[in-house]
Amino acid sequence: MTDQENLQVQKNLFDIYSGILFNNQTFAGSGEKAEITYDFTCPEYKTLIEKYGIDKIAGEGTAFERSVRLLHWMSPRLKHKSDYDNHVPFNSIDLLDYSLNKPEQGINCRNKAIILTECCLALGIHARRVYIMPYSPYDGDNHVVAEIYDPEMGKWVMLDPSVDTYFIDKNETPLSILEIRDNYAGRRYAAAVEAGSNTAEKDALWKENIWYNAYICKNLFRFMVDGVNGFGQGDKQIRCFSPTGYSVKSYNLASLRYRYEDSSPEDKNAQEEFQKALEKTNVKPEPAVYDISLLTAPPQ
Repeated sequence: MTDQENLQVQKNLFDIYSGILFNNQTFAGSGEKAEITYDFTCPEYKTLIEKYGIDKIAGEGTAFERSVRLLHWMSPRLKHKSDYDNHVPFNSIDLLDYSLNKPEQGINCRNKAIILTECCLALGIHARRVYIMPYSPYDGDNHVVAEIYDPEMGKWVMLDPSVDTYFIDKNETPLSILEIRDNYAGRRYAAAVEAGSNTAEKDALWKENIWYNAYICKNLFRFMVDGVNGFGQGDKQIRCFSPTGYSVKSYNLASLRYRYEDSSPEDKNAQEEFQKALEKTNVKPEPAVYDISLLTAPPQ
């Protein structure tokens, strides 16, 4: 496949994914009250700062500028391994000890996002880990990124520690997850920016990262956010945000059946695991879906 043919394939995929977002721009809300909390008092932060010198790496400046320096420090030094088995405890110190500058010991996006959010929290920057999820239950891939709040801009900004990237609009304003989604749905400009990228040629920048733009667009259908953000607090009180009319429970059931159909009929262990997972998912209620304003609101 030539570069031009690959560009067209990725553009076609982007058109499909952005069309799905266009048709699902309204988010549901259960009316339930909830909050997202950020703990800056964890004693482990002192160890994290002293051991890895993240305060010096982040330097001075706005929350966004300091977070981007942390992003550019850690991302190139962490090998990506999508099938990493999550055996290291879910905290930044253990994960950095295991993986930093050790390409033979890669980790996945979930754990990279843990490292970045905890490094930011250790320096007093509001940060949270966000699961970004696809529309199709037959898509076995999702992605995990981070968002930080910058008081100077008065907004959240998405950072992706897996690829050392954030997003900008045509005015070069850094974008939040929901802003990227809205821009894609409305066919407005949003482009990935890597360290040292030339942002002057906006169209060239977008085309350069077309595969990544399409990938992120695919995974911006719905979101899950940690309700409690602190050291080693991953997956605590998950907050779900889904478009109106979308059933997460139906998605999970269809995904389970799809994965089971893909396994070997002779695999008795797979059959048993499927039945257990199916029974467990069937008895669970539909997850509470929170108003999207919780995702956009400044931290309290």
